[in-house]
Amino acid sequence: RPELTEGYEGFNHLTEIHGIVEEAKTKYIIRNHDRSIFETQKSDFERIVAFMNDKYHHEVVSLTLEDSYYNMREILDQYPEIIHIAKEAIEEVGLTPIIEPIRGGTDGARLTYMGLPCPNLGTGGYNYHGPYEYADIQEMEKSLEIIINLVTKI
Repeated sequence: RPELTEGYEGFNHLTEIHGIVEEAKTKYIIRNHDRSIFETQKSDFERIVAFMNDKYHHEVVSLTLEDSYYNMREILDQYPEIIHIAKEAIEEVGLTPIIEPIRGGTDGARLTYMGLPCPNLGTGGYNYHGPYEYADIQEMEKSLEIIINLVTKI
């Protein structure tokens, strides 16, 4: 579960499960900060499918893998000025930038891979991907100030 991981630890997150007696379907999100480990995680699913189908001598398990996005750092490392601008915008509102891996970032990662490099910034939210996720209004207001600073710098 993503909320139980730390640092750069990846995960396989079960997001959906549906079933009846004859059939069950599951959906996972596979994430990792390391591309080679990410590829291994995907291969693990392929090996499980092959094992089950070999065990029962016909296709009892099928798999569809779709890459939705990758770790944005691969791209952002090519544009260090973007990180510098973000740090300045944060410092100008009286905060100290904290750079650490996060348990999300779908929008930032997808936009980055679509050609618009954009690091994830704090939003005032906490406990992401868990039942106690929430946002702090004062911190959301500070995030707005940061965004305004960013816009004036670009």
